[in-house]
Amino acid sequence: MSLARWHAWDLLVGVMSGSTLAYLLAVLIGLLLPSWPFNGFFTSLALVSLALQWPAWEFSEPQRASSLRLGLQIGFALLLVLWLFYCLA
Repeated sequence: MSLARWHAWDLLVGVMSGSTLAYLLAVLIGLLLPSWPFNGFFTSLALVSLALQWPAWEFSEPQRASSLRLGLQIGFALLLVLWLFYCLA
């Protein structure tokens, strides 16, 4: 896949979706830990944010969906690295 076929807006929407999804998964995993500081405001805001990003995924054209998927992977990986750095530091 060439870089010319990537759409910058779709890539950014994917990064936002991936980081939001990773945050929500971290909250779900964190609920199993006894000392997890649950923040109901940010979690509900993340759910609303993911719901607002859903139409970009639902109605994307096939050639633009690859940019969305790549952005999702990048955003998920970035937040995962950030959480691992936080936990190990």
